[in-house]
Amino acid sequence: MSKTLSVAVVGAGMGGLAVAGTLRKAGFDVQVYEQAQRFFRIGAGIQMMPNSMKVLRRIGIEERLRQVAFAPYSHLNRDGTTGEMTRELAMPESLYGAPYLCMHRAELHDALASAVPADTIHLGKKLTGLDQKAGR
Repeated sequence: MSKTLSVAVVGAGMGGLAVAGTLRKAGFDVQVYEQAQRFFRIGAGIQMMPNSMKVLRRIGIEERLRQVAFAPYSHLNRDGTTGEMTRELAMPESLYGAPYLCMHRAELHDALASAVPADTIHLGKKLTGLDQKAGR
């Protein structure tokens, strides 16, 4: 008889929720603990390159992100002083097998949170220490 491994994720930011969503897909029992009392719409835009989108696809949130994101044709690098374009990298989905998407950080956070059952996210919980007992 095998026992499901239980994992506590400390922090419900984008990284913590991505880890929680990934571990749940792998069959782990995951609980997420976040010190904030609620989630806020903070931040600005974020770019998700094709390799990142392949991870988000496996978590199961790609389609949700496609509904709120913008898919530019290319990634541009510009000189910060002059604005002169120094490089353009085409990003067609057909070339990389996943889209290049731009979105607001809050949209990505909302999508990641949707991949984790709400009753496994515990808000208002601050980590104050860790105790290891009997291998746990």
